[in-house]
Amino acid sequence: MTGKTEESTASHRVPVRQRRSAACGSLIAVVLEHGYIPSDGEPARARVDGRAVPLPAYIPYVGRDYFRHRPRVLCYAINQNLSRHRRWTDDWTTQWGQDLHVAVDRLNRADQDGRAIPIKPYAEGFIPLVAAMALAADWVPGDACDVPVIDDIIAATNFVKFSTAEDASSSSIPSSWWKECARRYVRKEVEVLQPDLIIAFGQRTARELELVIAESDGSAQRPRLLPCRFPGRIPSVKARPLSSEEANVWQYGIQPLVGRIKRPPADSYYEWRMLRFPAYFCEIARSWGIFF
Repeated sequence: MTGKTEESTASHRVPVRQRRSAACGSLIAVVLEHGYIPSDGEPARARVDGRAVPLPAYIPYVGRDYFRHRPRVLCYAINQNLSRHRRWTDDWTTQWGQDLHVAVDRLNRADQDGRAIPIKPYAEGFIPLVAAMALAADWVPGDACDVPVIDDIIAATNFVKFSTAEDASSSSIPSSWWKECARRYVRKEVEVLQPDLIIAFGQRTARELELVIAESDGSAQRPRLLPCRFPGRIPSVKARPLSSEEANVWQYGIQPLVGRIKRPPADSYYEWRMLRFPAYFCEIARSWGIFF
């Protein structure tokens, strides 16, 4: 893939780091302006000094060089699992409950502090590896596939910005949460981050993003939507052996991309799991028409 960076081809524009800061600031302002907390369902709350504190929505993780390269990739998982059975829930939700700005910018703050981004399929390696596959597909002219660290040039978040308190499965999320998050947050995220490619993890996520894209104002080129299965739904994929064709695609096409992804810190709540599921990535590659 050939191409020039955003910064080198448009030096008259706002510098990349300032553009990223402005984008994040704009999205933070949107969250603070709405102040939306679901009134239906049972959204997870933080416990601070014995009080139940509602947790706000939050903005996407945005790689430090997201605006420097094309194509831009924005990834959407479903929602954070903040149910109490997760061993990290109390640690992080207490911190978020004590500082509103940290809570709203929780994904970027985690990265700045050298911690794993608190989106499970991201920290386990699934989201960045799928993003690397999308960049390798050469759908949009640019130079992003040549960048050494994929995490620095992509953005990622959850579509639904809230977690149910007891059962964080996607089926437990009230429909109103999907609609309100689309209306209040996701549309603005797509508008501000201007992705070329949007990767949707999960069928419902893809359907809702289709609506968001269809309802965009048309002032900018619409991003290409790439749906794929959510990695939490793949136990059968792990057990399935690869065909000889898939083994070749995994070994020579997909697995080499792993070297360009940041591994979670050794003391992280998460560890890489994506390497146990090569068939998952082969299925995505086949459905997208790449590598095969």
